[in-house]
Amino acid sequence: MNDLPNELLAQIASHLDVPSPSVTKFAHEPSSLLTCSDATPLKALSQVSWRWRKIVLPILFHYSRILLDRDPQWVPIDARLMEDMQHQLTTLSNHEMEIYQKMRTKLKSSSMFAFDEEFDDLLINLCRIQDGDSFLKSVPHILWLPHLPRTFLDFKRFVEHYDLKHHIRSMVVWTDRDYELRHVATADAPLARAVAEIWSQIFTFLDPRRVVVAAPPTTMAGLLDTSMLSSDAWAFDMKMHYIELVQPESGVIDHSSPTCRPWDSALIHRKPWYHIGYNESSSIAAYSTYEYHLKQSPKMLYLILLRLAKEAENCCNIRSFSFFSVFPFSSNVTTVFWALYKVPTLKRIQLRLSPGPENDLLNSPERMGRAQASDVWLEWNESYKIIASFLGAYDFEDDSEFISADCEQPSLAHEVDEWMQLVQKRGTGWQKMEDGRWIRHHQGDKDRSPPATTTDWLFYLT
Repeated sequence: MNDLPNELLAQIASHLDVPSPSVTKFAHEPSSLLTCSDATPLKALSQVSWRWRKIVLPILFHYSRILLDRDPQWVPIDARLMEDMQHQLTTLSNHEMEIYQKMRTKLKSSSMFAFDEEFDDLLINLCRIQDGDSFLKSVPHILWLPHLPRTFLDFKRFVEHYDLKHHIRSMVVWTDRDYELRHVATADAPLARAVAEIWSQIFTFLDPRRVVVAAPPTTMAGLLDTSMLSSDAWAFDMKMHYIELVQPESGVIDHSSPTCRPWDSALIHRKPWYHIGYNESSSIAAYSTYEYHLKQSPKMLYLILLRLAKEAENCCNIRSFSFFSVFPFSSNVTTVFWALYKVPTLKRIQLRLSPGPENDLLNSPERMGRAQASDVWLEWNESYKIIASFLGAYDFEDDSEFISADCEQPSLAHEVDEWMQLVQKRGTGWQKMEDGRWIRHHQGDKDRSPPATTTDWLFYLT
């Protein structure tokens, strides 16, 4: 083996480059195991010798991961905490003394009583703990905003030292921490700065073609610079959402103008993404609640799609969209596809709305709770009615593609086939290529008039 040239050894190592778990598990119900894999042959090979380590290193980091720091670092400063600080002025750090003086000025300028509870939200300031802030570190209620780990700088130096920037194709940013300050009005600015810092630091020295964010819904909203647009998140009990953003393979885009996209601090406008994939987890918990059909699931995807429709020109808008969810409410599917209808550049859609083969939810009484099977399948069927209406009304180009992963189950494949046949009968040419896959062919169109408004497509199959 030692007599073989490095080029041949690199070829041997490439055969051990198994698919990344963040790719193979993306369509699974979201969990903390997205980036975990039992098979790590490249890691094992890299530990054989220094020579193998050097050969394997560029391949080993094709798919990298950044775990956001779990340590709380922010303290809400109010009048009560100011009083505690006043008793320890001689022990405060320079940073803490600066905070004390600023807050003292703010309190003096107010005519209200600083200790009234209704006054807290006006006076409260969020301050990030710095090294040496012994007093702030001792505060009982230290809060969390998303931030990069201290080890990020070590990772940056490692990438630069081994010239790995162009070898890192995919980056997963992951956390299981819930954003805790969404009810504090003064938290918006610190959150925006913290999130902008995350993406600025990542994209300053990396250029991954694919970025995946895995986070609880509250944190996902912050990381995407949007809101949840729902007060019913508790009913759905969603532990984690995934979003996948992918740049074009070639990386070359003929931009219509320098302002074809805002190119601002929001992740959705950092790069000219051509694909968005979203996995919003399972809605099964909400089916056990009273009048479940009135509940609204978190709507970050809906808001992101609306933002693309309004702010991105066709030259760098998405061409591909995938959506994975376990029994979403048809009302949620309606809002997602209503927003998607406003994006004029789509050529490929993939989805799954039922449990995948790896998911035993339907056989788990504990997870099903009080949910009725008739209700979940009714919502599934209504969701496909909405999707079929969309496929019949949207102005797809020839050779555009629709894929339903639900068709992996024969019984569901029959149901999806019936909806697609109805679309064809109404005059829209979708040719079935295989189970679960259809291609758009305008030659198969019959008499068909486009919807007059962006909401008319909802009635296409009614």
